[in-house]
Amino acid sequence: TVLNGINKQGILRPDGDGYYDQPLGGLNVFNSAGDYYDYEGAKNLFENSSAFMRRVSTACLKSEGGHPVRLPGQSDDEFIHRVMRIDEARVCAHIAKIWLDFDNVRDRDGNKVIAIMGKVKPNEGGYGLSLKGSYANPHEDVCFSIRAFTTDKHIGGVKRRTLADIITFDHVVEPGIGFARKYNSPSLESYSGKSVAMESDNADSVNIT
Repeated sequence: TVLNGINKQGILRPDGDGYYDQPLGGLNVFNSAGDYYDYEGAKNLFENSSAFMRRVSTACLKSEGGHPVRLPGQSDDEFIHRVMRIDEARVCAHIAKIWLDFDNVRDRDGNKVIAIMGKVKPNEGGYGLSLKGSYANPHEDVCFSIRAFTTDKHIGGVKRRTLADIITFDHVVEPGIGFARKYNSPSLESYSGKSVAMESDNADSVNIT
């Protein structure tokens, strides 16, 4: 039903190097918990001088299969340390490029959104095989969710979250931001075959949504 009425097949083709272009998150949008992600306070993270974008530019941004899970007895500090670390045994993909798309992605109501886009290449083994299979299956969506530190404020009954540091984007079953999925990629093929494109009340929180 996700594809009904939008003339899409659920097929997303990789580029010549095996990377898929797809939405990984969003800004100036609400997540599934009703929290609003601001763009203005976060846009500097997407400039080349930021630590996050330097990880991207040095080809070091990896995605895990699923978000980190807090273990029984694990302290806050221990869990935060885990969130900041990419577990090599759980890596499912490499993300080669990150950019913001202001024009080509829409939410479920048809409104334009600021999409955080990425070029994603599944690993050839381990968790990557599952991701690769999901991309190949037109009847299965591929969803991502941001792993980040945020600064939170409550304004008018709404929690407004500003990204302070992005760790990565993880491959998840359902996204925190509704359109961070394969089916919302501007490059999803049409039926004609044409190509068209975690948490506390503290100021700084580990955000896994």
